Amino acid sequence: MEILKKIRQRAKEAQKTIVLPEAEDDRILQAAKIVVEEKLAKLILLSSDENLKSRADVIGLDLTRLKVINPLESPRFEEFSNKFFELRKHKGISIDDARGQMSRFVNFAAMMVSDGMADGMVAGAVTTTADVAKAAIYCIGFGEKIRTISSCFLIIVPDCAYGANGTFVFADCGIVPDPSPLQMANIAASAAELFKLLVEEEPRVALLSFSTKGSAVHEMVDKVIKAKELIENKYPELVADGELQLDAAIVPAIAKIKAPDSNVAGKANVLVFPDLNAGNISYKMVQRLAKAEVVGPMMNGVKKPCSDLSRGCTIDEVVYAVCTTAIRVIENK
Repeated sequence: MEILKKIRQRAKEAQKTIVLPEAEDDRILQAAKIVVEEKLAKLILLSSDENLKSRADVIGLDLTRLKVINPLESPRFEEFSNKFFELRKHKGISIDDARGQMSRFVNFAAMMVSDGMADGMVAGAVTTTADVAKAAIYCIGFGEKIRTISSCFLIIVPDCAYGANGTFVFADCGIVPDPSPLQMANIAASAAELFKLLVEEEPRVALLSFSTKGSAVHEMVDKVIKAKELIENKYPELVADGELQLDAAIVPAIAKIKAPDSNVAGKANVLVFPDLNAGNISYKMVQRLAKAEVVGPMMNGVKKPCSDLSRGCTIDEVVYAVCTTAIRVIENK
């Protein structure tokens, strides 16, 4: 798919440093081999595995072409532990607690990103989304513009005329279970920003619901309507509309019937879901039933780029997570 080829090329040109804290997973090593051989990014692997070299040799990964760090033996371990203690001591943690947190490689990786040793982080193959998000929040911190941590996916549906020739961004599909109207507005803004960066087209955001323009009355619909009002005030430049049902959001013929005056209906390419049930189920359904290419989840709202892999991720998904994280570094500069 052309967009994925372009993302690879843009990452190759960027040559950013991405840290992978889960070298114990063979998918990470396989992905690292591809990244190194195609020169898509500079990589740092975190590992304390004495058998790492032999595992790498089996798949043909040349470890001399990347950097390998054992956090437990790193001269930065105590420094990072002290920094973590300072960041979290208001929560009552001890310095020993901080050392324990730094012995978790996802936290050490996030601290490396915060410290500038790496430009971005990709984790989640063996770490839960909650733990990846906590590492990003505690060690890297919130972004300045949008202070809602959320996640989104780049979805590319083959042989699809909707969206941007079958390309969409879905949000939030992994972090905020029941977003408030303000959180929905922030999620919409960050998802639109990511769509524009990756797809290089103008985002049109649909705030999804089981109602279109008053066809149903319910407090769950009210939340989406309020989110739309907040977007108009907080992000007036954003082309967004809601509440919209999915068919009204992406199918032009349905949009003419259900929302004829909307500037988004029938043309949406960024889909914002009202809760995590809808978002998570929808992306997995499209991935499996429509055989869509899925890149993500990519975390939004963090000061520096992080991508949270699904624990069911494929090798290619890891590679594209590295590439999109590298591209996002450019945006943050």
